[in-house]
Amino acid sequence: MFRKSIVASVLTFGVAAFTFTSCDEETLNAFTQGDTVAALKEALGVGVNVAVDRLSTEGYFEDAATRIGLPQEAVSAFTAVQALQKVPGVSSVLNEVGLGSDLQDNLVTLFNDAAKDAAPEAASIFAGAIRDMSVQDGEQILFGGSGAATTYLKDNTYTGLQGAFHDPIVNSMNNVKIAGMTATNAWTKFATGNNKLAGYINQYRSAIDFASKTGVIPSNAMTAINNVGEVNTDISDYVTGKALDGLFLRVSQKEDDIRTNAASRTSDLLKRVFGRLDENK
Repeated sequence: MFRKSIVASVLTFGVAAFTFTSCDEETLNAFTQGDTVAALKEALGVGVNVAVDRLSTEGYFEDAATRIGLPQEAVSAFTAVQALQKVPGVSSVLNEVGLGSDLQDNLVTLFNDAAKDAAPEAASIFAGAIRDMSVQDGEQILFGGSGAATTYLKDNTYTGLQGAFHDPIVNSMNNVKIAGMTATNAWTKFATGNNKLAGYINQYRSAIDFASKTGVIPSNAMTAINNVGEVNTDISDYVTGKALDGLFLRVSQKEDDIRTNAASRTSDLLKRVFGRLDENK
């Protein structure tokens, strides 16, 4: 009987100890995962603030990495106009199209100015997306390498962010002006001219093909001419997407700074969690 009591006591103690240890480890793991996720979200928040501040002051245009260029259909149209200036009979009607270099330059500037003007609105939009973002494996993201958290944010929130950022972009495109013309006005002018150009290309196709065969129009320009077609008069989705891409690039750059530079970890949480990366160097 006495021996049975001892065995029972040992088993009871063992189960209790195992239960305590398991619960203790689960609590520790949950705390660590919670810490990691919180630190990742904080790093993204810092990145967004830096991105918004930089893009709303310096803008998009000055840095080739964030500069919003023309969509391919516009590149094709302006290239086509330059090439068609050399074709007899066609050059005389190009003035009616109105696709000069001034419009080309103004479109690029207006797209970038509109994105710069709308950038401050992105702060609260991104903050909400980061707050609501569900992270299943913080450890994998933490040790996922350059820009892993930003990539996760982009993959999981891009569509929603694009929808939320669209209205601020449209508002800026309708209000920011160069020489009295907004981005919306400039693109409408381009679309009208482009669609006229497409009609003239069809009308003068024989002369254009002859100019191509005789070397008057180089092959790359001929490709652009053949790519000219009617375009959508609404360019806001394109500008919104490019503006978001610039923001994500800046967020990623700041995330990498926090990953690699201890001095950029401005809170105890960032120091504690991202400091683990230093241990693995």
